[in-house]
Amino acid sequence: MKGMRVADVKTLDQANHYLETEFLPWVNATLAVAPASTDDAHRPLEKQHDLAAILSHVENRRVNNDYTILFETRIFQIAREDICAGLRGAVVRVEKRRDGSVAVRFRERYLGVEQCAQRPKEPAAKATKPKRSAGPAGRKEWCRNFDLKKAPKIWQATEGSVTRVQESL
Repeated sequence: MKGMRVADVKTLDQANHYLETEFLPWVNATLAVAPASTDDAHRPLEKQHDLAAILSHVENRRVNNDYTILFETRIFQIAREDICAGLRGAVVRVEKRRDGSVAVRFRERYLGVEQCAQRPKEPAAKATKPKRSAGPAGRKEWCRNFDLKKAPKIWQATEGSVTRVQESL
């Protein structure tokens, strides 16, 4: 970028011309290294190599109880014939291929999936408090006559009981 700024590059054509005539020759002259061996080190692609799976964007998703997964704000339903034991609640590998298709793998096999319609948004249920009885301040039957504001103080309540105990002796 600094070199392009110094060369006063303003358009895409000027940028391409700068890269071809100045930058790439400099990179090849100063940063390029000759290989240690002239042999081709690439291995051939074998049958067990799935190039589409290797070059895909991979994420893990958990399978819902209704055998659906959520991926990129879309819901995918797993095909009925691919449902097996241990799938519900399991983690599956979701591969977004370069062509835009989606593949889902569970353990060592691919599952058939199809995109579902979006679920309608349900209004969030408000947390409701349990209903109280119709009595004053929602009191229960057992505490109908119990009122701390009208009740005697603790020292008054114990004073009467102490005198009763002494009288009974």
